[in-house]
Amino acid sequence: MKKRRGILLLLLILFQLTVLVFMVLNSYTVILWGEKIVLQVIPVDPQSIFQGEYVSLGYSINQLDLTKIKHDLDPEKMSFGECVYLALEPQDDTWIPVMVTKSKDKVKDKLYIEGKVSYISSSPSDERKEGTLDYRPPLTQLHASWGIEQYFVPEGKGLEIEEQVRKGTIYAEVSVYRGKARVTGLLSK
Repeated sequence: MKKRRGILLLLLILFQLTVLVFMVLNSYTVILWGEKIVLQVIPVDPQSIFQGEYVSLGYSINQLDLTKIKHDLDPEKMSFGECVYLALEPQDDTWIPVMVTKSKDKVKDKLYIEGKVSYISSSPSDERKEGTLDYRPPLTQLHASWGIEQYFVPEGKGLEIEEQVRKGTIYAEVSVYRGKARVTGLLSK
C-alpha cells in the first residue's frame, strides 16, 4: 500500500513538472523561432504595484479603424473575448496592420498575431453628429488586446521608459510565431 502511494506521489510530481516545463517552453518557442518585428508604442498609464516593475504598452493596433483596414468582421455581432487575427506588413522601420479577420485561414500566409476583442465602438467624430434621438453611429473602431501590452523592466527604469513612451521615442521589438507574440525588448529611436 505504501509503495503504491509513493508511486502515485512520484507520478503527480512528474506531471506537475511536465506542465511547468511545457508552459516555459511554449513561451520561449515564440521568442526563439518567431520573426522579429517593431511596433510603435503609445502612452498608457499603468496602475498596478503588485506585479513588479513593468510598463504598460499601448499600440496603434490596440484600436483599429475598420474603415481604414481590410476586414471581414460584422461589428454588430462581435463580442468581448472573441478571437481575431491581425495581419501585419512592414512599412519603413515598423510594422502596420493590413487586415483583421476572425478566420485564421485568411492570414496563414502572412505574418499575423492573434488577439482578443475588448470592445467595438463608433468613431468619436460619428458620435458627435447631430440627428434624431434614435441615431446610432456605425461601429467602426475595434479595440483589441494582443498579449503584448505589458513589459517587465529593470527596477528603477519604469518611470524613465514611460517618459520616453510619452515623447514617442520608444518602440517595442516583438517576436511573432504562429500568431503568438512576445515583447523581447524596447528600442529607443
